[in-house]
Amino acid sequence: MNNTLSVYCLGACDSVPTQQSSKVPVGNLESLPAEPGEVLILALSPEQQDQTLRAFHRLHRFWSWRIYVVEPSDLSAVLSDGQWEEERCLGELEKHRAKLPLIHNPDEVDPLLGWLWLDSGRSLIPVKDGSDASLYVYPLLESIHPDLESPYRYLMSELNRELLGTEQLVDRIRVCGGCQGGHLNYLDVCPFCHELDIESSQSLHCFTCGYVGEQGEFLRSGRLECPKCLTPLRHIGVDYDRPIETHRCNSCNQKFAQADTRVSCFSCGQKNEIHDLIVRKIHQYKIGYQGGHSIRYGHRLTTPELMLKGKVDAAFFNSLLVWSNKLARRTKQQHLLMGLYLPGLADYGKLYGEARMFALTEQIAYRLNGLFRETDVCCQVRNELLLVLMPYAARESLPVLQSKIETLAAMIEEDDFRLQVFAWGLPDDTLADDAANWIQSRLTQVYAS
Repeated sequence: MNNTLSVYCLGACDSVPTQQSSKVPVGNLESLPAEPGEVLILALSPEQQDQTLRAFHRLHRFWSWRIYVVEPSDLSAVLSDGQWEEERCLGELEKHRAKLPLIHNPDEVDPLLGWLWLDSGRSLIPVKDGSDASLYVYPLLESIHPDLESPYRYLMSELNRELLGTEQLVDRIRVCGGCQGGHLNYLDVCPFCHELDIESSQSLHCFTCGYVGEQGEFLRSGRLECPKCLTPLRHIGVDYDRPIETHRCNSCNQKFAQADTRVSCFSCGQKNEIHDLIVRKIHQYKIGYQGGHSIRYGHRLTTPELMLKGKVDAAFFNSLLVWSNKLARRTKQQHLLMGLYLPGLADYGKLYGEARMFALTEQIAYRLNGLFRETDVCCQVRNELLLVLMPYAARESLPVLQSKIETLAAMIEEDDFRLQVFAWGLPDDTLADDAANWIQSRLTQVYAS
């Protein structure tokens, strides 16, 4: 490690004040050395600076560096260590370098976790972005791990594993129940026919005869007069009052006191009820306890679980399997138990890291959810093995299912991805009340293939 007080500078280096350190001008990021724990100072235009900050984090070899800017830009607060002030920044560098020897294995560190761990003042900060469907983006996360289809779900996974921790709540938003987009339009609609073409009207109530009608009916030569008893209405509260505002639908001609609210998603067009919207908390994150522990002492890579509809735990699945088998015998119906085996999934994580592993499992889950029926029940019995109980599906339908799964597998955008399919029919006379052992005996067929 280079222990001199040299700092690298990119851009207008003459504008960078230094007295205790020496500047080393560089022309681009690629010309920087591979040494850990160095310092880069950016003296660029705001647009160039933000582009360079993103590129800096995309190059994972710089996760152990510090990076400062001479002048702030839009993304400098979330992608850099702040503005260059030599005395303060060199003090931060000394503390920074003191932590580097504590890292168990630098080659296995996730760049995002490593960046956050090296300085307790660093955070993963959300930024409002109206052009993005989710309304908030995390520039640091998206720069380091650009392949994530859903950064939000990735953050939830890391939070659940305590690799990240919440620092503060920034905002709370509602997103579409379909595509989870945040660009929503709230519409008042008729509670009877749910059409948009409604209009409000103000009614009057005559105290003399009790007649209630729209305000226009009471206007006579610029004055208010009851159209029924012809009493002049001069003083509100004495001669008349205004009941609650009413609405009228121009589509079905119904009148009503309160409109319903529907929410239309600009991204996918889905019409949502208010209660169908998903409440999403937008947090600022820091390194979590397990994240720090993994960097200092090493950790074994774990495969994220597939987020699938109809997914249940093993105990429930085993009970359901026994019940379904008995039902199939009694009713002479057929069910199908399908096994989806993904060999090499754990090795994929070791080769490409946790972020790409998460992106792959997320993509698999998205494709599988399009294949399963609402009545199918899933259970992830191993990280690489999924069982699916498909009620009222005969073995004769297996070729069609296999064809669909082959099409699905071809859509997975990873060359190393493989998916093997196994199937067993129900009823099965060998399945008694111990589904766990029955499943285990079938899995020998899977792992022996």
